[in-house]
Amino acid sequence: MENTALRQAREVRGWSQGKVADLVQDWCWKNELDPGSFDAVTVSRLECGRIRWPRDEVRQALRAVFEVETDAELGLVGRRRPRTQNREVSPTNRRTLLSLGAAAVLPDVTTSPSRLGADDVRGLDHHTAALEEWDRRSGGRATRHFAGLELRRAIDLGSASMTPAVRSAWSGSVARLAGLYAWTTFDAGEKGAAVVFDLALDAAQEAGNALAYCHIATNAARQAVHDGDSDRALALTASAAGAHPPAVLAMVCAVTAQALALQGDIRGVMRSVAAAEEHAARADESAQEGWMRTLTPAKLRSDIGFALYRLSATTGHLSPDVVPQLRRTAGVSTAAQPRARAMAAARLATVLFRQCDVDEARHHAAVAVDLASAVGSARLDSAVTEMRAAASGGASARSRSMG
Repeated sequence: MENTALRQAREVRGWSQGKVADLVQDWCWKNELDPGSFDAVTVSRLECGRIRWPRDEVRQALRAVFEVETDAELGLVGRRRPRTQNREVSPTNRRTLLSLGAAAVLPDVTTSPSRLGADDVRGLDHHTAALEEWDRRSGGRATRHFAGLELRRAIDLGSASMTPAVRSAWSGSVARLAGLYAWTTFDAGEKGAAVVFDLALDAAQEAGNALAYCHIATNAARQAVHDGDSDRALALTASAAGAHPPAVLAMVCAVTAQALALQGDIRGVMRSVAAAEEHAARADESAQEGWMRTLTPAKLRSDIGFALYRLSATTGHLSPDVVPQLRRTAGVSTAAQPRARAMAAARLATVLFRQCDVDEARHHAAVAVDLASAVGSARLDSAVTEMRAAASGGASARSRSMG
């Protein structure tokens, strides 16, 4: 049943559906709430009655944006009685609740339309961007299931009639979603990521999107490094080479350095690190779009720091640059990427514990543990476990020296 109250409230103010979506998103972030992937498509679904009872954060924002007291004034009717008791929710628990409530804002998996248009593909991309941001904030365990649902819907849309241009764009959207699903599967510690990475790479090739292919290939290479498969990682980064923007080339070189570190190739690692820094010096952050906006100096330092950290672990000799690189990353990574900062802090603490620099190590360890409590990531859990082992080993060594 159509929600005429919401549509009329919007139209009387002269707002587009996109304007309402922007206002809701702004209000939520200002009030430290997560609106999820709320966009113009969601507003349209609300007005058409396909969504009648959005999540609590969205309802709060809508009431504030339209300056009304009740949900009913906006035609929002719950299928069940809303809770009458309000209770405080900690930031950590809020993230957990967000993962449970995400289904309220993600699109339903419905029968595919007979014809697919450019707007449909843009809707897919918008939802993917929201899921990518959610992954950066909350980790793969929180995101993987919903990325899988969105990927299934996107693949089902491929049976619809579409122009060649739309099919190319659709292939790019499937590649991006498959890459995200593979990445979150890997980050969640689940099996099957490599197969989905291959699907994503095939879709990116079909779309003729070299940048998307590069992004997916380097993420697949990160998984290979994590699994100890340096040959696969190097093959993937080699396949990603091309005439890319400097920030992208810096990323490829940094991940190549990680793969070479597994082989203990000190000269190769240092050449790749130098190349990454050279490309980064020519990068223009203001010109970056989409996923490329995540290729910040802090991200590059994190990638380089991990390469040096892995090289030290492989060779048994600490690189003189590893502590400065990890220290800068642990202190600079933004609050919007707690996983990246926690991993850098855990790795830095690991090195410092092994060097018996206990005071600073404990500080970074506390940061890592605190951030990890709100991020569902098997990779991060592994880094924290290694950190704790280093702390225990360092304590035993100090005890023996005192004895």
